[in-house]
Amino acid sequence: MRTAFDRIVARGIPLRDAPLGRATFGVKCGCNDAFIVEAVAEHGDTVAVECQGRTGVVERDRVRPLLRGDAVTAWSIPPSRSAIIWTHDSLGRPLRSLPAGAARWLAPWRRQLVNRTDLRTGGAWWTLFRTEAADFSRPRVVWSDFGRQPRAALLPAGDPTVPLNSCYVIACDDHVDALALTALLNSPVAAAFLNAIAEPARGGWRRYLAWTVALLPVPASWDRARELLAPIAERAVLGEPPTPDELLVAACHAYRLRRSDVAPLVAWCHSQAID
Repeated sequence: MRTAFDRIVARGIPLRDAPLGRATFGVKCGCNDAFIVEAVAEHGDTVAVECQGRTGVVERDRVRPLLRGDAVTAWSIPPSRSAIIWTHDSLGRPLRSLPAGAARWLAPWRRQLVNRTDLRTGGAWWTLFRTEAADFSRPRVVWSDFGRQPRAALLPAGDPTVPLNSCYVIACDDHVDALALTALLNSPVAAAFLNAIAEPARGGWRRYLAWTVALLPVPASWDRARELLAPIAERAVLGEPPTPDELLVAACHAYRLRRSDVAPLVAWCHSQAID
């Protein structure tokens, strides 16, 4: 197992040192009950929302799709009614004032929002935190912080989905890079490597924190790896996911390794998932 692990290390460079983007934490609310809602129906420029039996109407441009870590599925994210009241502008800054619908919805939680520990003195009480991950000007690769193995999905540029702080995100400058990175993170090779170093959690799960995933070796010949991995992810996003064996073979080729070179580590990871 250790030899297989070292072979992967020798054939790549850590993701943190690769020119693919930096992993960031998902958006933090500090009071989920205030901001997280179900988007029930759209009516022109407004959206009907509900939460724990309460209903309301909020401006459409203040309601964005929400992604929790436990809802991350490999390759792409299925439609959901989960949403967040979005109180920031296109640059990620808190709005100077809230529109009427968003203000009415958040008003009952004003005291709790003012008392959040992350809120700086003088900051708007409707501020959200760590909003960098919500920037959808570039394609984003998102994964859950918990799991038995990594689950990575692609959020293409223009997708307004907001990953919550149970997710991690890497924004890539290039769509093909994002596709290839998604395929790599979903591969049995990445699962085996990361499960060997990831912090254990209950029930045999592991935590795929930013620093953990940053240690994953990216194939040294990245241009070649892109050609091998990106088409697989592109088909998967369109509903034709590869089998684990197909993905294993492609990832091994990307690292210029044979299946037998990584087999002991992959077999150990598989046994852990079954247990």
